[in-house]
Amino acid sequence: MSTTARPRLRVLTAVLVTVALVGAGVVAVAVLGFCSAFGCTLFSEDFEPQGREATAARAPATAAVAQLADRVVAGHEVLADATADGCASGQNNWKRKDSYSHECSVVDSRVVLVTTDREAVADGLTAADAVLRELGCAPASPRGGLDRVREEYWTADNPQVVRYGAAGLPSATYTCAGEVSVLVEPTSDREDSTEPDIALASAFFDDELSRSWYTAEDLTALRRSGAALALVVTVREQYYDTRF
Repeated sequence: MSTTARPRLRVLTAVLVTVALVGAGVVAVAVLGFCSAFGCTLFSEDFEPQGREATAARAPATAAVAQLADRVVAGHEVLADATADGCASGQNNWKRKDSYSHECSVVDSRVVLVTTDREAVADGLTAADAVLRELGCAPASPRGGLDRVREEYWTADNPQVVRYGAAGLPSATYTCAGEVSVLVEPTSDREDSTEPDIALASAFFDDELSRSWYTAEDLTALRRSGAALALVVTVREQYYDTRF
């Protein structure tokens, strides 16, 4: 065998390895570029909302949101209630980067009568804020929760309040222990929307697992209640997710 064959073989091997590495790099860059531009779930975990992990987490989460909702609305007449369970898909592209590939949550919502006296609306907002804070929930906004709604929006010169009463007030979100959030939406018997999902609360999922949501009859119950202030209290807990 020629003594020049081995060096040539080594050179050929090095060239082939280099080509392979460059090719792999080009493919990797292409994949990453595609995922960045259009979103990609190529490397995401298996999503099994009816699998063992999700099923095991769903039961305690369902119980937890129901229990917290009960505690928040304790002492008030419940005009209507609703529940939902579902999953949303995350995005991972140049425009938006969610921390999850899929995320599942359970929701428990109640519409409660706080007062039929317009003069007691401000105190009703303050009391609801105090209850949530006592339960360990803090306003998601650094500006405050229902206390801020009272101070900044429950005013005689607010045209929305003049027209709709408490139904013209904005909502407030609170964060609680774990993956739990509470959305509180003030409303009244002057609510003018004809869509329960707009007038009361929304629970939209990309993948809906179960739903027993508000109906037109529930909206009618609110309007007939004579409520100067009613609160739609919606508790949500995220119980299962997969990552990109």
